[in-house]
Amino acid sequence: MSSVKVEFRINTKSTNEVYIVGSVPQLGSWDVKKAIKLEKNDAGIFTVSKLLATGQLVEFKVLADKDWARVEKGVYNEEIQNHIIAPEKGLIVELDVARFNK
Repeated sequence: MSSVKVEFRINTKSTNEVYIVGSVPQLGSWDVKKAIKLEKNDAGIFTVSKLLATGQLVEFKVLADKDWARVEKGVYNEEIQNHIIAPEKGLIVELDVARFNK
C-alpha cells in the first residue's frame, strides 16, 4: 500500500484548539491521548497534513480537547457520525464544526 498526504481543514469559531482522532495509527487509533493537534492559520482555519495509506477507509472525529467529552456536535447539539474518507493523492478534507460538547 502506498501513502499519500491528506490535508485536514477544520473551520470552527467554538474553540481555540482543535484535534482529530481516528481509526488509524496516524490519527491516534481512537486513543484521545494520541489525538492530533491542528494549527490555526492566518485565515482562522485549523489545519494539519498527515500521510495516510491508500486503499483503506479512514474514520475520524473532531475534538476541542484530548477528551471525548469535547467531541464535535451539530448545529442543534446533535451527535455527529464518524467522518469517513478514502485517502487519495491531493485529498483535502474541509469541515465546518458548529459546536463541541461542553
